[in-house]
Amino acid sequence: MNIEIKINSLEKYLANLVNEIEYTRITEKLKEYDLIADVDDQNAHHFCSFST
Repeated sequence: MNIEIKINSLEKYLANLVNEIEYTRITEKLKEYDLIADVDDQNAHHFCSFST
């Protein structure tokens, strides 16, 4: 019984750890994507202002 509780706790801890790592990786990718989109958007406005 005691071993089962420890294994269950370890399983929950590992699941939370994996979820945290995945959340961090996805969040970083989204931040990187948003930064690139912002730069592209600024470039588009810059070039559009010269073309008019």
